[in-house]
Amino acid sequence: MNKHSSGLVEIRGLQKSFGTLQVLKGIDLSVGRKEVVCIIGKSGSGKSTLLRCINGLEVFQSGELLVDGVPVKSSDPNAMRALRQKVGMVFQSFNLFPAMSVGNNIMLAPKLVKNMSPGDAKLLAEKLLTRVGLTEKFDSFPHELSGGQQQRVAIARALAMNPEVILCDEITSALDPELVGEVLQVIEALAREGVTLIIVTHEMNFARKVCDRVVFMHQGLVHEVGTAEDIFTSPKTPELRNFISVNHGQRELV
Repeated sequence: MNKHSSGLVEIRGLQKSFGTLQVLKGIDLSVGRKEVVCIIGKSGSGKSTLLRCINGLEVFQSGELLVDGVPVKSSDPNAMRALRQKVGMVFQSFNLFPAMSVGNNIMLAPKLVKNMSPGDAKLLAEKLLTRVGLTEKFDSFPHELSGGQQQRVAIARALAMNPEVILCDEITSALDPELVGEVLQVIEALAREGVTLIIVTHEMNFARKVCDRVVFMHQGLVHEVGTAEDIFTSPKTPELRNFISVNHGQRELV
């Protein structure tokens, strides 16, 4: 994967608390264009909160967060509208609109935000459904699809805005085990195509196979960062060694 040196997402000294609970304690991280970064760590280490700060869903208290050189300002509606065009998000629980067909779920944002004509939006939705392997599901409704298919629609919907970066938050954790592979294949294809991805995942084999860098978060801090090879074969700290042994076991790595 070719990478550019410019940081598409720049995070410096980021702190976020919920009441008295400090969840992010000073995060420093830079993600380059076309880079695929996986964030791993125990529950409660701040991984999902970090993603939600990047796309403006959470307001952080201090530090700096820039996407494509522009500061993230949750309090500014215009800035948030611009950010939504640059940052796509795929959630754990799909978040599709149940009363809308698959096609309309994908067409909604391009029509509303980008003023795309219905005809162009339909062509785009059809193209994206083909890209995620669901060509024939345009007129289906979410409840008619498997969890894996719904998550692939959610990925297509994120792609519809042609974002600079896509954030994936534990996108396979709500799926039955046999459906995980079909979703990870789509993400793997995006990585090969040069889409910038920041992925919170507990799928260690996937992280090792697809990611350029792996970030291990521990107790609200970036504890270790390195290539997948570094992180999984030469962890430097006992916390990471312990996390890998618990989550990876001694299974053969694909």
